Amino acid sequence: MTIEHDLRAVADALASSIPAISEEILQRSRAGAPNYYRRNDPMLLETELPSITGALTSIIHGLRHSRILPEGASEGALEEARAAAQTGLEVTDLLLTRRIGQVVLWNWILDTAARVVPEGPRRIAVLKQAAEYHFAWNDIITHDVVAAYEREKSAYFFHSRDRQRRAIVTDLLKGVPTDTEQLGYNLNAEQIAVVAWGNAARAALKVLATLLDAALLVVEGTGGTSLAWLGRSRMSESFEKHLAAIEPPPATYLAIGGPGTGLEGFRLGHRQAWQAYRVGRLRPQPVTCYRDVALESVVLRDIPAARDFMRSELGAIADGDPRSELLRETLRAYFATGQNAAATAVRIHVHERTVAYRLKSIEERLGFLINHRRDELAVALRLADVLRDATDSQLAMMGEHAPTETGL
Repeated sequence: MTIEHDLRAVADALASSIPAISEEILQRSRAGAPNYYRRNDPMLLETELPSITGALTSIIHGLRHSRILPEGASEGALEEARAAAQTGLEVTDLLLTRRIGQVVLWNWILDTAARVVPEGPRRIAVLKQAAEYHFAWNDIITHDVVAAYEREKSAYFFHSRDRQRRAIVTDLLKGVPTDTEQLGYNLNAEQIAVVAWGNAARAALKVLATLLDAALLVVEGTGGTSLAWLGRSRMSESFEKHLAAIEPPPATYLAIGGPGTGLEGFRLGHRQAWQAYRVGRLRPQPVTCYRDVALESVVLRDIPAARDFMRSELGAIADGDPRSELLRETLRAYFATGQNAAATAVRIHVHERTVAYRLKSIEERLGFLINHRRDELAVALRLADVLRDATDSQLAMMGEHAPTETGL
């Protein structure tokens, strides 16, 4: 047997473990690099898993194919570096997560080699070759990641057209005293806060300001978002009057918080809009209002726990098959009508006896009476709506730490 043969055996075994290695890196990073997650920025967190899996795939490919080094960092790694720069994360915190990933992967390489390569000089030779490749790979990628970070930081913070406004808004959101006259915006007015993203974010905000006849303050956020506040007297009344008419351009989305008044309303509305945005990223709709997804935004702070809860409560009707979806639709309507079977039948356009049959079927599948866990089932159904179509990378963006995010 040759070293190349043994390295391929190690690489093949590692390839089948990429999901497990990725999960360990994520868990270790959350414990060992808290600053990376402190902002809880969805755009940064969304880049994390693709960056990790891209790195693992690249290294394993190199081990399998004569240790040929990559020409440069993957797009996933560069995208993470750019997002980190946009959020204001220190490059040392970004590199810390990469070092944690290196340690985790090297431990997997050691354990895997111990399983697939006989002990003795042969295994030592394999590990020496793997170590040399691993360190050389990291040198190349780290250089590119740091360069991408520095370029983005320079472009985003020093050449941005609204960098001065961004600095003022950042201070306001953090509670730092600052001169707000340069904003040209009345912070004392009643206002709503908005996070906009997609193809025509700024255009959508201008249209919204016109619709509400409101003053508009916009700054650039991370990952292509625009952060906005719209103020006027009697904003609540105007917003409720025009809510149904809010229609962003195609592939453009708005997350709305508030309304609120004064500086505290400015901050609270933005926190609410940001939480609505986090849910809206999982379930894209033209308009997501915080008041409609407040429950989801709290529960989804811990995605694994939320998913476990949803599956535990819905049990046999949590699957994606048509019958389960039909039963969930019936149960959702049943709760929405105050558990009135007749009203449920009208709502979903079936006979009342059909509703009774479906409810009985639900209870048989769940193994308990609906009324015994009404509140838990109602929450689980709402979570199912959000989590149903979310991708793994979208779910990975939802951090487990309490947010102090600004989106700036």
